[in-house]
Amino acid sequence: MRAAALAVVLLVAAGCVNYPTVVDTGGTRLRPDKGRAVRKDDTAAVYFDIKSTGKYGDVITAVYSPVAKQAVLVGADGDKLARVEVPGATTMSFRPEGPHVVLSELTRSLTSGETFIVTLIFEKSGGIGVITTVE
Repeated sequence: MRAAALAVVLLVAAGCVNYPTVVDTGGTRLRPDKGRAVRKDDTAAVYFDIKSTGKYGDVITAVYSPVAKQAVLVGADGDKLARVEVPGATTMSFRPEGPHVVLSELTRSLTSGETFIVTLIFEKSGGIGVITTVE
């Protein structure tokens, strides 16, 4: 009888487990969304959103894409940025009026509707790809 009661108590206790979320533990969680590339002569501007659902943010330190020899982060004024901070628990939009990515020295022509990956290199999270559609 005691063994059966102990087994029931253990089964009930096993079902009462709390698994913490990323926000609870204070980690960094980033998800890119809505990537699009706008062609401009021999360059392309890449716009996207970064959804940060972790408690802490991260910093973009570099950009890479196989369709361009050079990929840089730029501000709204077109000046090159060494790094872009993405705060925690927010959505940050990379648009023409703010920071975004410019691809130059394209390795091939980009056709409307095709997709490619732009890899963002983060200080903590490493490389995260943005699926980008050409407009």
